[in-house]
Amino acid sequence: MSMVTKVKGFISSKDEDYKKHSKVLMACLDADISELPIETAEYFGSKFPDEDMLEEKLEVEIPKHVYNAEMTDGFEIIVSEIPKGVHKIRFTNSW
Repeated sequence: MSMVTKVKGFISSKDEDYKKHSKVLMACLDADISELPIETAEYFGSKFPDEDMLEEKLEVEIPKHVYNAEMTDGFEIIVSEIPKGVHKIRFTNSW
């Protein structure tokens, strides 16, 4: 049995960009509008409004680099590569 380590970043739901675009998304859903405005579509990565986008946008990929040394394996996170708005990074291990 081997262990798998995953690294995920999370944007705060209090992030100003997130709050702004979330309001636009929800307004479009409430008004039954089939396409998001361009800026909000670019933010969420799709022009079609879907409530699942709210949660999906909070989780972002964190660039990681494999670290190998004598008897040691791991990941390195380069701070300057962390995407804008990330307020938390989670490391998880599973077997």
